[in-house]
Amino acid sequence: MKKFIEKFYMAILFILLYAPIFVLMLFSFNDSKSRVSWHGFTLDWYVQMFQDERILHSLYVTIFVAVISAIFATILGTAAAIGIQKMGRRTRGVYLTINNIPMSSSDTIMGVSFMLLFSFLAFEKGYLTLILAHVTFCIPYVVLNVMPKLRQLDKNAYEAALDLGATPRQAFWKVIIPEIMPGIVTGAIMAFTISIDDFVVSYFTAGNTSQPLSVVIYSMVRRRISPKINAVSTILFVFILILLIVINIRQTRALNKKKKLTVYKKRSHPIGKCVLAGVVCIFLIGGPLAGLMGGSASEGQIVNVYNWGEYMDESLLEQFEAETGYKVVYTTFDSNESMYSRLKTESYDVVIPSDYMVARLINEGMVQPINYDNIPNFSLIDEKYTHLAFDPEQQYSVPYTWGVVGMIYNTKYIDEADIGSWDLLWNEKYAGEVAMFDNPRDALGIALRYLGYSQNTENADELREAAALITKGKQTTFQGLFMDQILEKLPNEELYAAPYYNGDAVTMMDENPDLAFYVPKEGTNLFVDAMCIPTNAKNVEGAEAFIDFMCSTEAAAANAEYIGYSSPQREVYEMQPEEIQNDPVHYPSAEAIANSETFLNLSDETNKLYTALWAELLK
Repeated sequence: MKKFIEKFYMAILFILLYAPIFVLMLFSFNDSKSRVSWHGFTLDWYVQMFQDERILHSLYVTIFVAVISAIFATILGTAAAIGIQKMGRRTRGVYLTINNIPMSSSDTIMGVSFMLLFSFLAFEKGYLTLILAHVTFCIPYVVLNVMPKLRQLDKNAYEAALDLGATPRQAFWKVIIPEIMPGIVTGAIMAFTISIDDFVVSYFTAGNTSQPLSVVIYSMVRRRISPKINAVSTILFVFILILLIVINIRQTRALNKKKKLTVYKKRSHPIGKCVLAGVVCIFLIGGPLAGLMGGSASEGQIVNVYNWGEYMDESLLEQFEAETGYKVVYTTFDSNESMYSRLKTESYDVVIPSDYMVARLINEGMVQPINYDNIPNFSLIDEKYTHLAFDPEQQYSVPYTWGVVGMIYNTKYIDEADIGSWDLLWNEKYAGEVAMFDNPRDALGIALRYLGYSQNTENADELREAAALITKGKQTTFQGLFMDQILEKLPNEELYAAPYYNGDAVTMMDENPDLAFYVPKEGTNLFVDAMCIPTNAKNVEGAEAFIDFMCSTEAAAANAEYIGYSSPQREVYEMQPEEIQNDPVHYPSAEAIANSETFLNLSDETNKLYTALWAELLK
């Protein structure tokens, strides 16, 4: 009975540990984007994954960085372990404690520390900073694996080799290294595994062109969970699992191996192994090194674009590259605030923030005036979307898309009599089935309009009243505060209603025909996202070419169809079928637009109050 209980307990434990991973692996073969129902077996997501240039590049970066980091960490860690072993007991204890600190420290602390160090040294983020960081945090793990083998080493082996006529170098390479080789190999494999699995340190130290797979997956997940991510995660899990199995097999064999004299004899296969290793190293290292060596020459051919997740038809990037010869490095963000923080430390050629953030970037000198003579397709932008409050002189931005915030609801569960107002969010009939935005500007903006105030108010009392209303919703009706999770929860009927953007409403309504959209009668936010060129852009000419391309009728029309948001380009609207032009989701009524307002950049004092109120209501 006791053995049964022990086995049952272990079975439950492993089920809890691995059930989420097995579900992820299962749905990587699901013939649907749904993550709650099975629609049949398919390998399409794996095919799409291997056709995704961004994922493949990040996979290459991941393996390249892991291999280089493991090599250098193994060399440095082994040398450090040998040196530490030769120290006195107290000194050795001090150094081993220092060695253990990085392993016990928070990854976030390590990542921020590396970022600050590289900024202080004026190192530009890229392969160099990423590799230096990975080598540094991998060294302690190598030391940890080599030290036990050094302790097991016969202290007289080295001296015996010298007595038999070996030179110190020969004794080291022929006696010491072979004896501790199992620890070195295990340390190298562990360093490789830790490097390939790292996210936090990579997030703070990777550059635009050197983002590993973990960072790319994170940026994709922040928008919505694509089955391609499930496929990538499955491959990554299986790969790491194999490495861990190899590590454990080696450790088991080393523990079970009896001490015995080893007869060294000439092996017949080292040349083949060396050739194979050389080919692998050339494949892994050659490409990135060639890119690094030729980086300065090709820098003017790269256009770094920073955009919201799933907010561009990425096939247009390939078309732009084919037409112009430029190479696009495309990365994504999940909020205006995260984009702003990243722009402080990294260089991009084109960024696509929302209106109020454009105003902030202009005020802080973080974007530069645009030479519209180099963007002839700007003349196709409808004048109603130019010279807006965030860029009144129309000097710094080119409109990309526009839309409104409204309520998306499920007609199966929400009564018709309850729609038309923001009041639906606080209707206790739907307690636990509605949600609110998880960012202060949008959430407080909705509360302000519901209370009859301007979304751009700087009145502290009005803002506190709005915050109190959000707090009330958290306590009574909100299932939670969400952003991109809404894209999954509404189509899957995990929510009955939530505020969101009309362009994404189009996509969600295609996935679930029971969803509908309305603009609340109290008014809402009219937003215009715009393309800007940062002050620190390295390729202004390429940025202008990219913006001009996106303003062309063909590109703007294809992009609008893909992302679901309305284009400010006149000819795109004229190309739309009449049912689309008259659809209040794609193109809200003139009355709804007239009753809306764009976000303005607020004063520093008001921004601080927003931050304080939001922090308070999140408690």
